Amino acid sequence: MTLAEKTQKTFAGMEPTLSCRPTIKKERLPTNTTTYKHPVHRWYNFIAGFSPEFVGLCLDTLQIAPELYLDPFAGCATGPLAAVARGIEAVGYEPHPIMAKVARAKLPGADAVERLDQIEHAILAGLRKPLPSSTLPFAPKNFLRKLFPEESLAVLLGARASLEERGLSADDLAFLVLSKILDLSSHSQTDGIYKAPTSRKTAIPPTVAAKKTLDMVRHDLARLPSPYAPLSRLYEKSSEQMTEVADSSVDIVVTSPPYLNNFDFAEMTRMYLYFWGIAASWGEITDKVRSKLVVNTTTALKGQKEKQEEYRANLPAVLYAELDGLVSSLADQRKTRAGKKEYDYLVYPYFSQVTNVLRECYRCLKQGAAIHVMVADAALYGIHISTPQLLANLLAVIGFHQTSCDLIRKRGHRWILDKRDGSERGLGEYHVSATK
Repeated sequence: MTLAEKTQKTFAGMEPTLSCRPTIKKERLPTNTTTYKHPVHRWYNFIAGFSPEFVGLCLDTLQIAPELYLDPFAGCATGPLAAVARGIEAVGYEPHPIMAKVARAKLPGADAVERLDQIEHAILAGLRKPLPSSTLPFAPKNFLRKLFPEESLAVLLGARASLEERGLSADDLAFLVLSKILDLSSHSQTDGIYKAPTSRKTAIPPTVAAKKTLDMVRHDLARLPSPYAPLSRLYEKSSEQMTEVADSSVDIVVTSPPYLNNFDFAEMTRMYLYFWGIAASWGEITDKVRSKLVVNTTTALKGQKEKQEEYRANLPAVLYAELDGLVSSLADQRKTRAGKKEYDYLVYPYFSQVTNVLRECYRCLKQGAAIHVMVADAALYGIHISTPQLLANLLAVIGFHQTSCDLIRKRGHRWILDKRDGSERGLGEYHVSATK
C-alpha cells in the first residue's frame, strides 16, 4: 500500500470526538475550524491554515518514530506545535513578521509563566492609562478608528505603551496576548480574514478581553507537559533557502503554501501592522511584508513584472507549455476586462518561488521520507489553474516518487459573485504527497 493510500484510508469515515487525539471529518482537515479545541493552538486562530488533526494524520503514516519535522510555510505554527506536542523536534520558516512572532509565542519556553505574570501586570497597568489615537500616524489612525470605539483604542494604545515602558515590546508572548485582546476588542466583523470596517460585531471591552485571554494562556501553560521551545526552531525568513537545515536530516514535511490569488497576507494583518507600528502606510506594508512573501496576489507585484523571464528560467522546462499557455490566456483576458487585473504576472513568480521551496525540501528530507502539501487550485478570469497537479508534477521532476494528488474538499462556492468568473471544473483543496 502506498503512502497516499494509507493516508486516504486513515481519512475515510472520520467523525468528530473530544478525545485527547480527536479525529474530524475529512472536509475539515484543510481548515482551522478545530483549533479552538486544542490548547495553545487556540491562542491565535488563522483561517488560512490546516488543522492540527491533518498534521497528526500525516505523522501517523510514518513507520518509524520521527526525529525532525519541517514546515517551510509555518504560519502561526500549527504544524510545528502539533509536532513538538508529540515530542518531535520541529523547524519552521515564516517571513511574515506578525505570523512569525505569533508562531514563536506558541512554542513557549520554561520561563513562559513568569513572563506571563510580567505581561499581565504591564497590560493591566496600561489599560488604566489610555493614550489618544491622535498620537498615531495618519494612515494607522484613520484605519484603526474604523475598527474600534475611540475609548477602546485609547486604552489598547495605553497597554502597548506600558509594554514598551517595561521592556516587553519585543516579547513574542506579550505580542500575542495583546494582539488577541486587540482582536476581541474590535467592533468590526472579520470578513474571511479581513477586518471589514463596515461590518459590525459585538465588541468585548478591552479589560474583559484581557482577562479572557490571560486566563486562557495561563490555563494552557499550566498543563504543558514540558516547554516546547527546546524542541522548536522558527526562522523569520523565506524558505526558498533553508541553509539552517542539514541535508537528509528531516523525517517529514507537512505544509501549506499560499494559495494562488486567495488572500493578501499583508492586507489581512493591516490592523496588527498599524497598531504595533510595524508599518505606517500602505506602501510600507508592501515594502516590509509583501516583498518577503511568495507572490500570490496582484497587490504583491511591485518589482515583480520586470523579473518574469528570470522566474520562468528557474522553472523545469517540462512545465513551460502549460504555464506559458496560462500566462498568454490571462494576458489576453486582461485586455478586455474592466478591472485589468494583472493575473498573468502571478504565474511565473508563484510557481518559481514554490519550486525553490520544494527543491529545498527534497534536499533536507531523508531518503524514503515523505512530503505532504495542502493546496488549492484557482480560477483567474475563469481560467482554471491546476495548482495541486502542477505541484505534484514539480515534485516528480525534482526527484520525488509515489506522488499523489487527492481532493479533500470542494471550496469557493460560498464566494460566488456575478462579477467573478468561476471555473467550470469547480475548485477544491487537495492533499499532494510524495516520497523521496
